[in-house]
Amino acid sequence: MNKVRFVISLLLLPLLLVLGYNFLQLFFSFASKTNFNIVPFWLGIGVYILFQFVFFKPMSTYVFGHEFTHALAGILSGAQIKKFKVSKNGGSVTLNKDNIFITLSPYFFPLYSIIIIVVYFALAWFTDTTKLYSWFLFFSGAALAFHYALTFYAIKIGQEDMRVYGKFFSLVFVCFVNIIMVVFVLAWIFPDMINITDFFVKVFYDGVDFYKYIFTGVYKCLAFLKTK
Repeated sequence: MNKVRFVISLLLLPLLLVLGYNFLQLFFSFASKTNFNIVPFWLGIGVYILFQFVFFKPMSTYVFGHEFTHALAGILSGAQIKKFKVSKNGGSVTLNKDNIFITLSPYFFPLYSIIIIVVYFALAWFTDTTKLYSWFLFFSGAALAFHYALTFYAIKIGQEDMRVYGKFFSLVFVCFVNIIMVVFVLAWIFPDMINITDFFVKVFYDGVDFYKYIFTGVYKCLAFLKTK
């Protein structure tokens, strides 16, 4: 099974490169359109990064979100929670079943960002949230920075979750889903600036072209070797 996942990871790498390249284009295009109304979002990102760099990493908050996401993914997968433990030194969740979604969900699901977005739009159904919009953008940016900065740190120091399905496969999978997730989150926050359909259509066609280029190159190399 490890060999199968390794092959799948290799086959996914070209698509991951295409996805990453298109995301960078989308991100820089979005950043170039920044106006005064969007500034709080960037401030949120900057303030959190500065906070983590100057003061400390809020690991207790991250660990709780990490384990809660495991538990949430477990519930959505039909698992039962037998034990939930969080402390300053770490945390753990014991479930009666496991799958790749449960194991790796904390590394690609920005829990606090989703909570902020859901709460804001839920409030918008009952009251005028115009005055809260700048704060919504600020905390959305801070929550995204929190998730990605501490997820990168957690993976860097080593996580047992990343070894369950093989580190290489898990890294490819997490990077792949993270890019997709952040595109959806940005589109949710800025629906007038991010077009999900255009993005994924471009990824599809660029991916097809890239795979054609790779397989054509491999075919020509093999054909050349046969003539030798």
